[in-house]
Amino acid sequence: MLDISCCRKFSYEELQQDRALLQKELSEFYALPLKLRILYDAHKDACTREKTVFTLFQELTQSNEVIRFLITEFGGELVY
Repeated sequence: MLDISCCRKFSYEELQQDRALLQKELSEFYALPLKLRILYDAHKDACTREKTVFTLFQELTQSNEVIRFLITEFGGELVY
């Protein structure tokens, strides 16, 4: 089971629409039968409402190893 937690309602809804495809891609990438669960964190949404997506992305880049890895290894960037 892989959980993805979203602190923005919009992001949660967008990911929910593509959950099946995302789950398939993750399972194929890791060669594991992963089950994907997408969660909405209303508490974090309330705490971050004043911040822009760019500020949130920068904070996440600094605090999250996975995000840093995606950026440095694959050239990941914010598309909004």
